Amino acid sequence: MLYKRLIVACVLFFSTILICFSQSDGKTVDQLFTEKSVVEEIQRLADECWRLRVSDSDSALVLGKRALELSIQYDIKEALPKVYGFIGVIELHYLYRTKESIPNLHNALRHSLIQRDSVQIAYSYNNLGDLYLITGNLPLSMRYSEYAVNMFEKLSHPSGRSYSYVNIGLVYREQEQFDLALQYFHKAIEIWRKLGNEVGIGAIYREIARTYEVKGDKDSAMKYYQRSYAMSVGVERVRYAAFCLNGMANIYYQRGQFDKAFEYYQNALDLNLKQDHDFGVVDNHIGMALVYAQKKKRVEGEKSLELAMKIALKLGINAKIIEASHSYIDFYKILGDYKYATLSFEKFNVQYDSVLSVQQFEIMNEMDRNFDMQNDLLLTEQKLKTNELMEQNLVMVIFFMIVVIAILIWRFRTNQRMNKKLEEMNQTKDKLFSVISHDLRNPFNSLIGFSELLITEIERKDCDKSRKYARFINQSAVEGLKLLTSLLHWSMSQSGKIHFQPEDVKFDEIINELKEFYTTDLNKNQIDFKIENEIDEVFIDPNIVRIVLMNLISNALKYTESNGTIFLSAFKNFSAIHIKVKDSGIGMSESLINKLFKEKSFTQSKAGLRGERGTGLGLSVVQELVQIHKGKIKVESHEGQGTTFELEFPCNHLVE
Repeated sequence: MLYKRLIVACVLFFSTILICFSQSDGKTVDQLFTEKSVVEEIQRLADECWRLRVSDSDSALVLGKRALELSIQYDIKEALPKVYGFIGVIELHYLYRTKESIPNLHNALRHSLIQRDSVQIAYSYNNLGDLYLITGNLPLSMRYSEYAVNMFEKLSHPSGRSYSYVNIGLVYREQEQFDLALQYFHKAIEIWRKLGNEVGIGAIYREIARTYEVKGDKDSAMKYYQRSYAMSVGVERVRYAAFCLNGMANIYYQRGQFDKAFEYYQNALDLNLKQDHDFGVVDNHIGMALVYAQKKKRVEGEKSLELAMKIALKLGINAKIIEASHSYIDFYKILGDYKYATLSFEKFNVQYDSVLSVQQFEIMNEMDRNFDMQNDLLLTEQKLKTNELMEQNLVMVIFFMIVVIAILIWRFRTNQRMNKKLEEMNQTKDKLFSVISHDLRNPFNSLIGFSELLITEIERKDCDKSRKYARFINQSAVEGLKLLTSLLHWSMSQSGKIHFQPEDVKFDEIINELKEFYTTDLNKNQIDFKIENEIDEVFIDPNIVRIVLMNLISNALKYTESNGTIFLSAFKNFSAIHIKVKDSGIGMSESLINKLFKEKSFTQSKAGLRGERGTGLGLSVVQELVQIHKGKIKVESHEGQGTTFELEFPCNHLVE
């Protein structure tokens, strides 16, 4: 057991080193525990940032930036993709700080690639698609949106796929491919329905309504605006409600219901002003300016247009700037002032060319960014491969060390077992030589001596002495046979040649066989042999039980005085048989009892009451055989009060 524990301990030790090396980046234990609490705080800040993105965008941005600071300060690289992404989305969609969002969204993508976080890579592509859609750069928007949808499809990520479908639909709408746009919007709705996301469905209804509006299908547009508005009730959905109100105002305007349109524009403006939603405010002012134009209120309309352009320029969103610039043309056309309409058209062309130049610059800049990013990724990939190679080498070294340690432990344990075996063999050899040279030699010396005397007396024709010496020869032969039998049993047990072979046997037959075998000795020594057997048939190894009982009865005979008693009793319960061999002999001291069954110890045989010699191997044989039979043996004895041996043998199969 010791060497197994050592191997397990070594494996655990080196495994721990490997795990720590691969995961800690060389950090100390204190740093790792600190890092764990920091990671939890970053996660908490990021979750709260995302929760507040609609209702309190400014606070959300503060929380996101704090999470970013902690991630950079404590080098929590795995948190960077999500945190950069959250900050970029809030700046882009909720605070409309387009320029500020660009580096954050690109950083989100870069760190996602470095961390090999496929989900965050896909979200980063999708967010960049949003960015270029808002800035009016449709080619880049479509490119990143398609990247995103392809990755989300491979990842089986339904919600991400829905966001990407919406982006692609928006690009198609801007390209006036309305049927394709509606097709992607409905694919997105199907996903949200399966996921049970009502907010997502309501948001897509607005885009469908806007698509029908641009397409010229006023009735369908109004229906979807109304559906979306009904799903936009709640504090966190005020902006969505304002979008719907502005859309419905557009439909009323197109139907010539100018008062109704102005009312809805005004309601939408009130909601957007409460939320500081400048993106929506631009649309509201443009709509109100066109209503003023229809009512020939030039001054009020020009003020609304100026506000729209001022806010669009502040936002820096190309699409809104173009939209506000184009609204001047429509405004003066409605008033019939074609001079100002022409001037506005010229300004619009200049503005449009400027925006187009910006888009072209963005495309070139994006190419440069991609080139730089690819270089960064190449370096990162090389670094990761180097670290991976180092870790693999470390694993191989540790594995080799574990193998070497295991071999050394195995050799140590093998040597220990061999030394122990050699020691046992030496003891066995010493005992064997002792028995052969002393105990077995005595009977043969007696045989030779008395046989010589017998020959002499036969020549003298002295029958009385001849009979006397013949009896001595017989007694010596019997003693020699007993010693030889005991030695044979012991050597067989030591060499493992006795095997456990249980069978159904009649226990009475074993008892009667033993009684008949010892009848002569019992009668000669005037010893009473009492038997009390309650066992009929039993599933045991008869040879083992027979040898064990023979040794115990022989011992009892040696140390029981004439007119004494040997009592053998046997009974059974459900799982075992119990046998007792009790004698009224001289007994044993407590110190001798303690030595009887010590493993591999040899007890010096004490001569019997009638001069019987022994090898001292009998009880050693008994112990070995009882263990082979999975049994137990106990002894109880007191000097001058006899000895009792109690045996217990399991018998899983009992025959009643």
